[in-house]
Amino acid sequence: MPTRLHITIIVALAVLVWATTLVLLGIPFTWHHIAPFTATVTCLTASCFVFDRWLWNWPVFSGWLVKQPKLHGSWKVRIVSSWVDPKSGLPLPPIECLMVIRQRYSSLNARLFTRESSSTLLTHEFCCGDDGIYELVGTYRNTPRVELRGKRSEIHHGSLLLQVKGDHAARLDGHYWTDRGTTGLT
Repeated sequence: MPTRLHITIIVALAVLVWATTLVLLGIPFTWHHIAPFTATVTCLTASCFVFDRWLWNWPVFSGWLVKQPKLHGSWKVRIVSSWVDPKSGLPLPPIECLMVIRQRYSSLNARLFTRESSSTLLTHEFCCGDDGIYELVGTYRNTPRVELRGKRSEIHHGSLLLQVKGDHAARLDGHYWTDRGTTGLT
């Protein structure tokens, strides 16, 4: 989202172009033309803030102005990991967990919670294929509970690719891979 400084610079450039054009056209330019500058910057800043927080989510903007899926909310997640227990030689059973996504137009924060750890999305990008299907690509950090570190699980990083299923993001399917050499499906 543009900050007040960004908007001030953009409006100042617009005023400069406008003033130069008036002078080149022979129309006198006075300081009265700049009087609404502060009100304009304030109004644009407030409009960007309101759009970023709430308006972007309105269906009327979907598809033509807002071209990203709406994922905010709580999601049930099922993870199937490639990790094999070195003692038993058996794979992990599927892990049921919860992912909480907080989304604005300009940002997306996601946290995944399991019984043993939590993961935080560090970076993300939405990609849209020629078929109109969106994918969420990102990197994350997984932080196991303190008592598990040094024994069974360490803090690690990974990447994910999730395909957004349905017109209203009804389902996310994908896979992940970690710097520990494990992979999995979600």
